[in-house]
Amino acid sequence: MQSRTALLGSAALAMLIVASSAGAASAATKHRHHVKPEAAAPSGDVKALTAELQAVEARLTAESQAREALQNQVQAAQAQASQAQADAQAARGQLAAQIQTIPGEVDSAVAAAKPKPTWADNTQVHAQVFTDLSNINQTPNSAGHAAVKDGTGVDVKRAYLGVDHQFNDIYSADLTVDLAPQDASQTLGGTSVNQGAEAIKFAYIQAAYAKEFVVQVGSERTPWLSLADDLYGYRYIDKTVTDQNKLANSADWGVNVHGDIAGGLFQYSVAAEDGQGYKNPDRSKTLDFEGRVNVNWNGFVAAIGGYDGKLGADIQAVPSLPIVRTATREDALVGYSNSRFRIGAEWFDAKNALTSGSLITGAKPDEEQGYSVNGSFSLTPQWALFARYDGVDPSKHIDPAERYTYYNFGINYEPVKVLDLALVYKHEEVTHALAGGYTDITTTLAPAGGTGKFDEVGLYTQFKF
Repeated sequence: MQSRTALLGSAALAMLIVASSAGAASAATKHRHHVKPEAAAPSGDVKALTAELQAVEARLTAESQAREALQNQVQAAQAQASQAQADAQAARGQLAAQIQTIPGEVDSAVAAAKPKPTWADNTQVHAQVFTDLSNINQTPNSAGHAAVKDGTGVDVKRAYLGVDHQFNDIYSADLTVDLAPQDASQTLGGTSVNQGAEAIKFAYIQAAYAKEFVVQVGSERTPWLSLADDLYGYRYIDKTVTDQNKLANSADWGVNVHGDIAGGLFQYSVAAEDGQGYKNPDRSKTLDFEGRVNVNWNGFVAAIGGYDGKLGADIQAVPSLPIVRTATREDALVGYSNSRFRIGAEWFDAKNALTSGSLITGAKPDEEQGYSVNGSFSLTPQWALFARYDGVDPSKHIDPAERYTYYNFGINYEPVKVLDLALVYKHEEVTHALAGGYTDITTTLAPAGGTGKFDEVGLYTQFKF
């Protein structure tokens, strides 16, 4: 625009000069009549200058129009770019919305393709088998005394087969059969009962209303041994001390309530039981009660427990049962474990508490007291050394001099999580046993008034899934 203005100004100045020259020439003609007139300026120069000015103006007009057209094109391009950006943003929004719907569409497609649920979807089958290949040497081994034969052989100590089913988030059930062939018949409460090979060990309905409150009805794990066995870790080699001495049942028929409090810092378990163990569901006048509380903190465990009841012997009186005493048991244990080692100690005091019932209905009351210490150390994730020692006073009042000692040690190999192999040495000994004996251990190991020893070495295995 500035160049156009400058050219127009130059043209106007030139025309003014020409006009001035023409005016001056005319005036000179009017006032100087005596002067000889000069020749007029050629008209071709004016025309040429006019044409040149017109050409300049035309160029300026064309340039202005070109600039205006270019500006219009730029504005149109900017508008197109803005529209393209808006379209791209809208497309991105639509794509994001479509992506959001993909998981739901996938879930719907998977759900549509998934087979309809059946009872098997929430059902698990489990099994556990304890076996050993060992050599036994028992002394004395007189006819009619030794309950265990000397020599080498294979034993199946326990064989459990079970089914768990989850009905919903709260209700579930368990049925586990004990196929152990080792137990024999015995008399309890004046009635002959069968301690034979096959029995239902667990058969209960569970209602898990919360982690703090779980109810089981049927035959379920008892409060004390459920903890003691888990902390020991080598149940497949032998029972823990109260179970070994026939002072506690690992399962019984009744009702159990247990739970975890404060994220597992505190645990409890209380039960009302028949008192005769899972192999002998029976009816008596009263139920027995058992309970346990424990504290768990950074690998440390401390627990106390107790038992009170008639062991299922509180039945209709008959001449052979003049006395039915109350059996009691107090328990305590402490332990610590980490990834490398485990150590534990258990103590008990039991009055008239033999689960065989020989004391609760016998002529005299008695008391049994003892302890057990155990430990293990992992050499590698698969290899571990272990040992245990029990010391028991089986008869504090009837035979104060009698003592029972048990110990084992060995090395355990776990090639896979479902299999344990252990090379074990075990020793049991009873000293100063009275005639007749008042404990199952006494009658098994020692003759009347004597000493009995039991030694075993062998390969023990546990298979579970």
